[in-house]
Amino acid sequence: MSENKNMSKPNRKTPIWLEFLGSMNLAITLLVMLSIASVIGTVLQQNQVIQDYIIKFGPFWHEVYSQLDLYSVYGASWFMLVLLFLLVSTGVCVSRNTPVFIKDMKQFSEKLSLNALKHQPNHVSFTLDQTTENLQQHAIKTLKSHGFRYRTHQKEDGSITLAGLKGHWNRLGYFFSHISIIIICIGALMDGNLYLKFSEWTGNLAPETRNVSLNDVDPKAWLSADNYSYRGNVNITEGRDADVLFLPYGDGYLVQQLPFRIEVTDFRLDYYDNGMPKSYESDILLYADDLEEPLAKTIEVNHPLYYKDYAIYQSSYGDGGSKVNFNVHALASPNISNSVVESAINKNESLTTPVGQFRIEFTDFKLYNIVPRDKEEAELTGRKMQNNGPSVLFKVRNEQGKAWEYENFMIPNKQEDRWFFMSGVRTSVAEPFRYLFIPADANRSKDRFFKFLALLNNPQARETVLSNMVPKPENMEESTYQTQLRLFGQLINLFRQTGFDGIARFVETNVPQDQQEQVMAFYYDQLASSLQTLYLHILDEEGIIRDDADNINQEHQLWFEDALTAIASLHRYGPPLFFELTSFEQIQSTGLQITKSPGKDVVYFGSAMLIMGVFFMFYVRQRRVWIHLKSAGDKTEVTIAGKDNKKLPETEEEFQKFVTQLKS
Repeated sequence: MSENKNMSKPNRKTPIWLEFLGSMNLAITLLVMLSIASVIGTVLQQNQVIQDYIIKFGPFWHEVYSQLDLYSVYGASWFMLVLLFLLVSTGVCVSRNTPVFIKDMKQFSEKLSLNALKHQPNHVSFTLDQTTENLQQHAIKTLKSHGFRYRTHQKEDGSITLAGLKGHWNRLGYFFSHISIIIICIGALMDGNLYLKFSEWTGNLAPETRNVSLNDVDPKAWLSADNYSYRGNVNITEGRDADVLFLPYGDGYLVQQLPFRIEVTDFRLDYYDNGMPKSYESDILLYADDLEEPLAKTIEVNHPLYYKDYAIYQSSYGDGGSKVNFNVHALASPNISNSVVESAINKNESLTTPVGQFRIEFTDFKLYNIVPRDKEEAELTGRKMQNNGPSVLFKVRNEQGKAWEYENFMIPNKQEDRWFFMSGVRTSVAEPFRYLFIPADANRSKDRFFKFLALLNNPQARETVLSNMVPKPENMEESTYQTQLRLFGQLINLFRQTGFDGIARFVETNVPQDQQEQVMAFYYDQLASSLQTLYLHILDEEGIIRDDADNINQEHQLWFEDALTAIASLHRYGPPLFFELTSFEQIQSTGLQITKSPGKDVVYFGSAMLIMGVFFMFYVRQRRVWIHLKSAGDKTEVTIAGKDNKKLPETEEEFQKFVTQLKS
């Protein structure tokens, strides 16, 4: 851009503001700003949910980035303003220098003086024993053989100058490259949101910030089907259709009415062995008034459907409202009890329990959860990945509004040669899940765990079991025996409420420091004895045959230890409820991005012109040559000068070849 600005001396009568608009410094500054904005728009994912940005950057930097419109760079007011200034600056530049381009393309400079020729980058002078007329004809043939167009000028002293010009189309490169920038800026502005900005400024447009149904959306947030340009997203469930899409705008969204209707007949998803999505595609039907038959198309990533000025892309996928059924276990109940909840993803349910009323918000369902195996298991099975099976994501919110988010898996998964039912919990989306591992019994179920837990929650039942399985020794007084049973009960209650750590804190708070270690060891021993006695009772009810009255095999011992670990962490699990996924019916949805970009063809045309301009500038050389002939009796004094707009290694060699041919 700089070369065309330096081709002629600035006009001193040109206003300063016009000089500024057409200056190279302004153009470079604007291009640098656009480059930085493009980098930001590429690195920072655009037009995402506000909550995602808050989690990623924190409240302070989120507010800073939001004020700078970095979440929608290409629609920001300052970005549009930069484009507009670049358009004006380049337009001023072209209008001022186009006459210079045209003049330079037509100018042969045949009237240059002999002194000026001797100051050209390449020049040579010599004398030949030929007449001027003969040399003139030979020089014309030489110029033509090298592809030069020429003009002849005879001076008053009788000397003749032949001026040759080749590659004059090189100047079109500067013209095309500058015009292409103007065209690209016009196309970008056509696809921008200047109309939306103006409508918002005049009060005719206001984004919707509430999560409401379409019927309740503010009328000012609706855009008509005649909207000139837009880019938005819509999620459509299999077997359903949509004729609107949602445009992220400011802190909310706009609803764009489409002039057609899209129906998703099927959605397919395939995975790699490592669990990453391999491909996903949608079978869609497009209905429009001008179509006799609906337009059928299978779209996938990078293979959109084009219709008029619209492009429909496959952009994402998700759950479309899968039906999910649960057994809800009361973790604090003294009896084995559960209630049934039948719902679907994206629905909310109310649940009344003895410990309060809760709202259950079902947010997502996954049919596959493919995770890496550990190294030993991978070598043993020959497979690096394993499928943990279906899972459901949901929130449990109490009456005060506090929420716990859960990720519960339907089938047990193997961990260290043992089977567990996994349930993750967290209180903030910024935190990772903390997992509860419920050991599976021999039937790969949770029945034994909930039976054991109910027994621990039932003071009367466990006292009866303990008194039957641990009878009073003959040499023990009744009061001492009853004291021991009460101690069992108190330790089990404390264990259920606070886990093993709660017992340690109780001892540290209520026992002198010099006796804490001894008392803690005694409490743990009594707790372990009572819990194992209750567990043996459970095994007896299942008909498990033991080697003797107290010993159980290693498998049952490991289950007991895993169960105690799980029960000890229940006080950090949230509300005393466990949602067991019993059945489901998966319903998927596809995420489509629909764009209307009338400016894209303008941008394509500008890009093609830019390529042409670059080609002319880099591959078309403008070369000039002058042959000055002056008669000196029977001889002729010859001066040859040459000029190339590109300083290339072969320039000198080509000039010498031309001189040699002329001498011959």
